[in-house]
Amino acid sequence: VSGKMIFNIKLEDFIFITVVLLLIITSIVILLIIKNREKYMDTVNKAKRDMIDLEAITRNLEENYQPPVIELTNYEREQEESAVISYDELLKRKTSNVVNYDDSFVNDTIVDVKKIDLRENNEQSSTMINTKIEVRLFDYEKEEAFLKALRQLQSDLVR
Repeated sequence: VSGKMIFNIKLEDFIFITVVLLLIITSIVILLIIKNREKYMDTVNKAKRDMIDLEAITRNLEENYQPPVIELTNYEREQEESAVISYDELLKRKTSNVVNYDDSFVNDTIVDVKKIDLRENNEQSSTMINTKIEVRLFDYEKEEAFLKALRQLQSDLVR
């Protein structure tokens, strides 16, 4: 055996080395799995610690909540009392808020304008004043002339 080393590996030695290597690889994999599981459990535990307990907060609010005291000014109090909240309330109040018009006011314009009489409005009047509103549109000739002008404009724009 001058300079060469010869390895005589028997079948039993080969099996032994293979089993030892498999055990080492298996133990490494198991250690990695355990390490990852510990990391995951730490994350889960941290998340549980940091989670907000919504049920406890809700219970606390329900038991201990006291609305803040709001002091209203006279104007705000008046607005709260006169506010209409629902359609039913509007129907109940429709007779209490009556608009009275000043019949002595004369209007010389085309548009129907009426003057509101504020003195009578302050007194609670139980009678409703029915005002007939008359709406006048163009006369027929004026409406036809308007439509003719629109058609002419449209034809001019098309060109």
